[in-house]
Amino acid sequence: MSDPTIIAPEPESTPQPDVLVLPAEYFFVEQVDVPPALAASELADFAELSMEAIAPFPLEQLRWGFLTAPDGQKLLIYAALRDRLKRAGFTDLENYVWVLPDFATLHGARFEREVDVVLHGEQFDTHFVHPGGEAMPTQVSSLHKNSEAPKTRSGESVHLRVLPVELTEKGLPVFRFETVGVEAAKGHWSPLMPSEATLWQADIRPASYKGLERSTRRTTALVFRILGYAACFGLFLIFLEALLFGGGFWLNQREAKIDSQTTPVRRIEDKQSLMNKLEQVAQNELRPIAILEAANLIRLSLGSTGIEYDETVIESGNRLTIEGKANTVNELNAFTTALNKSGNFLLVDDQSITRSGKTSFTATLDYIHTEPTEPRAALINTPASQPEEAP
Repeated sequence: MSDPTIIAPEPESTPQPDVLVLPAEYFFVEQVDVPPALAASELADFAELSMEAIAPFPLEQLRWGFLTAPDGQKLLIYAALRDRLKRAGFTDLENYVWVLPDFATLHGARFEREVDVVLHGEQFDTHFVHPGGEAMPTQVSSLHKNSEAPKTRSGESVHLRVLPVELTEKGLPVFRFETVGVEAAKGHWSPLMPSEATLWQADIRPASYKGLERSTRRTTALVFRILGYAACFGLFLIFLEALLFGGGFWLNQREAKIDSQTTPVRRIEDKQSLMNKLEQVAQNELRPIAILEAANLIRLSLGSTGIEYDETVIESGNRLTIEGKANTVNELNAFTTALNKSGNFLLVDDQSITRSGKTSFTATLDYIHTEPTEPRAALINTPASQPEEAP
């Protein structure tokens, strides 16, 4: 007695193949000559007219397709009854990527000479003759596995079995074959990858469905292509963003380093400026003490205290700027005249303004250094305005 608590495992479901390969047992096959003046774009319409002329059933009850010879001068058209396929269990053909008869999988094969080909299936074997070179099969027939194999018509045969079909990224099948029992004939017959146009012609589903499905696949492929480009562009933008982030981080590091060095650099610049001034003083280029002393001696030599200094500025080149006040304009004129005639100063500019009885002035002078010929104390004690005694 079995344990009721034990649950039997469910049988594994076999995934549905993308390509449905039907045995030739379900098809009647005819070869039709193509008029020489027929254009390639008119082959589908010509094949449909030929099928209507050959088939004893309306096209709505058939599932049909056709193959084109390499030289374009012949068509191999084939059809199967829709209801017979349904009774055999081949329903929902729209769920497959491609639906083809088994002999169509060898379209494009090349053999060195004429050969009898046997395609082995699960219940039926398909027999046909393949002419030498690249051509279409002829004398297509199907026999049950238990039936006696017909005699070889061409003297050489090859037995093949279709391996599981794989699809490329573009949705095109790649047909591969393995030999069964006997040595393979010489030629190229595996792998085979028919073109998309050949596959749509060979597919047995209705033309209306194939037209809509073809458009849908192209649109889907275009959408995926656009999404792929968008993904690449997005990755490129992410790379640029990372690059900008890295560049910004590097710039911030550089700015932080520069900021940390700003104070020491300023100290060095201040020290360098001080060194330059000291060097000018050492080289007698700048004489601040001599300039102020000479200007003050001239002010004192006037014998008047009406001149007051508010600020004195000494610039490079021994230029002196005096800002101050005078009691009267006459005192200011006497002071600037004395400075200009002293031989030590050259008046560059003077400005004055009188308000409330006081005269504010700004005088700019260039200093010319000369060694004094008499002690500076004597100059101070001898007013410049004192008249000389008569002899």
